Amino acid sequence: MKYAKPLIAGALTALLISACGLQAKPPAGSAEALADHGPGLHGRVLDPRTSHYRCLLAHHLPASEPRASLPEIQVGRPGVGPLIEFLPTPGAAQEAQISGRVQSAEVIGAALLYPNQGSDALLNVVENCTALGVQG
Repeated sequence: MKYAKPLIAGALTALLISACGLQAKPPAGSAEALADHGPGLHGRVLDPRTSHYRCLLAHHLPASEPRASLPEIQVGRPGVGPLIEFLPTPGAAQEAQISGRVQSAEVIGAALLYPNQGSDALLNVVENCTALGVQG
């Protein structure tokens, strides 16, 4: 019994010290959980295609603006200029090429680049813009 009081006091002290760093987490999906604490970034979805689109415009190439309903960017006229089609992941793009579902498309990250009748100089710029942010 002479060790019971110090043992209980030590256990309570350890429990209090270990709980000092705990913070209550907000429920998943709540506004507090979804809030991004950076200024001006609340409620915006960052589309990775916008950097590719801006690069094409910076090189003075006519490109269609990417839309959620159509995951592609057409450079120049359809059927003539290069077409960049975006798939969900790089693995999905590789699978589409390996399985033979896409012909004449070059895989760049999660994008499939169809050269169509684009010149070598045009394709070089389009490839470089499509490769922005691609790892590996």
